[in-house]
Amino acid sequence: MLNKMWSLTSAVILALLMVWVWAYPKFWAGYEVHPVFGWSELLSGFSAMDPYVRWAAGAVTLASIVMLFIARTRMLGALLAAALSVFYLALHSTPWLGLAIPSHEALVNGLAAGLSAEQIRAMSRGEDLHLVMTLVNGLMAAVVIAAEYALRHEAREAKQPRTTLVFG
Repeated sequence: MLNKMWSLTSAVILALLMVWVWAYPKFWAGYEVHPVFGWSELLSGFSAMDPYVRWAAGAVTLASIVMLFIARTRMLGALLAAALSVFYLALHSTPWLGLAIPSHEALVNGLAAGLSAEQIRAMSRGEDLHLVMTLVNGLMAAVVIAAEYALRHEAREAKQPRTTLVFG
């Protein structure tokens, strides 16, 4: 019973965090150029980062969120969320994004004005909020995976007959 509560509660918390941190900014925040993906595109020169990689990551995020609310697919949704966290952490560890990116305002204004990376960096100091929230989401995904694993283990044990050893 407790495992069911942990599984559902942590899945809801993870889904809400994913909407706030990953889904909303990618689709509904009204950005012509997403600050993080636009920054990564500017640094890497890979022109498909925004909007195509952003849309692909957003689609995986939305699929994961839906799966988290369905008991049968919750484990897969949590695994997708964990995979997204690994993807974002890998991106943050490259020179294409970096651990501390410029502030949100500097990115939005600088990208809209067509400034260079050096000019945008000079506008503000870096912040690591994206990295921290990616770690939080990854840890929440681990909690959901652990709760789902415990539920499945519990169900398997309930199906197996108990055997007792008799000595003597």
